[in-house]
Amino acid sequence: MKKSQARAAGLIARSAVSHSTRRSYDAALLTKMKALSRNEPCIGCYVSMKDEADTLAYLSWCISSGRNVAVPKVEGSTLGFYRISSLEELQSGAFGVLEPEGNADSHIPLEAISLMFVPLSSFDETNQRTGYGKGYYDSVLLPSMKKIGIAYPEQQVPGIEADPWDIPLDQILLP
Repeated sequence: MKKSQARAAGLIARSAVSHSTRRSYDAALLTKMKALSRNEPCIGCYVSMKDEADTLAYLSWCISSGRNVAVPKVEGSTLGFYRISSLEELQSGAFGVLEPEGNADSHIPLEAISLMFVPLSSFDETNQRTGYGKGYYDSVLLPSMKKIGIAYPEQQVPGIEADPWDIPLDQILLP
């Protein structure tokens, strides 16, 4: 399936998930995200927007339990990651997504991130993903980090035609 078709199918399917199902899915995903990250020294995680699988509860848990968590900020054609100690540090940034201010004191080098929770619009059985088409995450996913996509089952599509620069994930975390 072409990436543009996979992206559209995944976004339509995700938006059709009912509010009650979404709450149930997000609670299950939160439990699994906590378990996967308990022993990780540094976690990268997207800040959810619109109808994406929720990460705000997870980010709150990381902060309240003293975990080293960094969230992305669009910087040109890539992402920079910055440690946050409160959700109140986030402000509307590129594409209306909540981002950290991004000061040098809170910058986290990609090499320090051991686990990256990645957003997606669709995924397939080989852990290939589509995002929103800009390639931001493909530019920051390193072989040294665990790369885990967060999704609802409805977002799965048949095989996605990947380009050479597309980086498959290690795992798709489902509720």
